[in-house]
Amino acid sequence: MEQPNILWIYIEDQDPRYGCYGEPLVDTPHIDALAQSGIVFERAYSPAPVCSPSRSAVITGSYAIRNGTHVQRSSRFPGEEIYLPEGQKTIPELFRDAGYFTFNRGKDDYNFANDRSALYSTGNDPKTPDGKVNGGVGLQSGSGRFEDCPDDMPFFAQIQTNGGKDGYSADQARRVLQELGVDDPQLVDSDDVVVPPQYPDIPEMRDMVADQLSTMLISDILVRDMLQEVRDMGRWNNTVIFLVSDHGALFPRAKQMCYEEGLHVPLIIAAPGMPSLREKIEPGTRRREPVATLDIGATSLLLASIDVPDYMDTRDLLSGSQREHVLSARDRCEWVVDRTRSVMDERYHYIRNYMTDRPVYQTNFRFRWPAVIQSEAMYAKGELTEAQAAPYGPRPAEELYDLETDPHELVNLADQPDHQPVLYEMRGLLDIWIDDTDDRGQYPETKEALIATKRLFGKFCVDPLFDGLEV
Repeated sequence: MEQPNILWIYIEDQDPRYGCYGEPLVDTPHIDALAQSGIVFERAYSPAPVCSPSRSAVITGSYAIRNGTHVQRSSRFPGEEIYLPEGQKTIPELFRDAGYFTFNRGKDDYNFANDRSALYSTGNDPKTPDGKVNGGVGLQSGSGRFEDCPDDMPFFAQIQTNGGKDGYSADQARRVLQELGVDDPQLVDSDDVVVPPQYPDIPEMRDMVADQLSTMLISDILVRDMLQEVRDMGRWNNTVIFLVSDHGALFPRAKQMCYEEGLHVPLIIAAPGMPSLREKIEPGTRRREPVATLDIGATSLLLASIDVPDYMDTRDLLSGSQREHVLSARDRCEWVVDRTRSVMDERYHYIRNYMTDRPVYQTNFRFRWPAVIQSEAMYAKGELTEAQAAPYGPRPAEELYDLETDPHELVNLADQPDHQPVLYEMRGLLDIWIDDTDDRGQYPETKEALIATKRLFGKFCVDPLFDGLEV
């Protein structure tokens, strides 16, 4: 078999609530058809609940806490660059070495210094603000196209879409869908949504849920158009497609948080035009065990018969041997200082909080959202439930949730006597991971990195960590 083309469709900030995941309020026929032609992973989890550490981990095949790429939007100014260990190559570099044409259409957002032309064969005219590296806060963005690929070369392509990142209002979503050729968009009505119990059921929150669901309609049309591009270039019969998100949706306790909803993402692998791969990628398959999106790297390489280097943490999702636990990490997100680690298994989710004095809802972008503004006012009046109020106060050092009985993670079991054996096991697994990776989050950041952050985000840097730093 000739080497297959590999296409990664990267949808930002979107949780698994397409039709194929059982969401009744959204019509996503093109994503659903792709899912039916391959494997749907019902419990896929990101290595980090925020953009750049997640993307840095996936593109290097290694945990961000191992490579030092764990801090959101780091390595953005001269003098504070982060370099991968000598000799380590990224996933696209390995594909290029194997004779592939590579490109990324959309943002990179990698937390390490890189020569983009070493990763990608084309589209290397990134929009990079003056005086910054890796795109700064404006982000580096590639412009690769399928038509640039020579007919005699297989391709490895990454295509990014905004997904739920923009948090479109109903009017904005309707306009975007009409621009994409949908004459009469049927958006999600806020009266029809179910607000998860970790949030107050208020009109602002209903609007937020409805708006996020409506972004999935946009994602579906964009996926339709991408797949048509593959057909139009005559590559459909030799292309493996990965559809994945970088982390959970833009909800208050999701994106940037190591809760289940911040880490849980869609993951679909399909090769609808390749009957030769049906033993590996059987149409209509649903996988229910927890898996790591970190592993799309090894899976892609091995489908192309490219060896996975020993220095990578990524594994093959299509082999018989799977992970028993999925590990994730969150560190400083731009101006919001934090450190959290997560272990997930078939049933339980363990979270370790290192900065218990800081609430989950620190001062960050969330406080611009109407739903959060109203929720905070309700908190001040004592109108929230205990679970809804918890993110506003100090955190416990450890959290343990039974995802079978408590999928929204409302009841912390860490102090309950009958759950101590599970707690001890999860605690030990996390300690092993920290030791194995020499978790870079346990070491202080450099003064240069903090100054660079303060230079980028200015007045938002209110954490004591930034006190006294001159920019």
